[in-house]
Amino acid sequence: MYIIIIGAGKIGRHLTRILIEEGHDVVVIDKDGNRCHEVASEYEALTIRGNATKPNVLGDAGISEADSVLSLTDVDETNLVVGLIAKQMGAEEVGIRLGATHYDEKVLKKLGIDRAIYPEANAAEHISQVITKPELVDLSFLGKGEAVILELEPVEKSKMSGKKVSEVEKPNVSSVVAIYENGELIIPTEDTKIDPGQKVLMLTRKEKTKEVEKLA
Repeated sequence: MYIIIIGAGKIGRHLTRILIEEGHDVVVIDKDGNRCHEVASEYEALTIRGNATKPNVLGDAGISEADSVLSLTDVDETNLVVGLIAKQMGAEEVGIRLGATHYDEKVLKKLGIDRAIYPEANAAEHISQVITKPELVDLSFLGKGEAVILELEPVEKSKMSGKKVSEVEKPNVSSVVAIYENGELIIPTEDTKIDPGQKVLMLTRKEKTKEVEKLA
């Protein structure tokens, strides 16, 4: 995939590293020349110094050819503007980072924002769940990259559809930490049923990622 990332902060850099390791083509845009230089040197990624709210900067990045555009700056307003412009310029999928959680998901969808990302809020929820499930993985493993949290969206024929959480989890391999349904967060118990159309967040060891992804 061809992916454009706006914002070379901690989240943008970490995501750039992961995507490049997975073999994707990544372009990073940031107003800070030093950040661009650091990303280009560390990850061998193509970088563009500029303001991504300006259409010509996005045009230089090949916005119309992008499979996904992710605006991950620290400013909600900037990310919203970039997302709107990117969609109008032909980006197939647009995701934006939001610090505040009061935005209406339906309104964002109508504006062309395909995915809203709430890293701070999600991190708090994930950490809460990990703490209560010490048998799976220590918190330090997340920081080291030895564990990952996957977002799965089961369909009718998925291996997990219709099953209880206890039937999907595997000791020392994977654990269901949260379920989203119609925008509402569900903290699951062992008897919680997984239905098609939900978003299921699963914590798993990195080497088991492919195995867990097959459940959806």
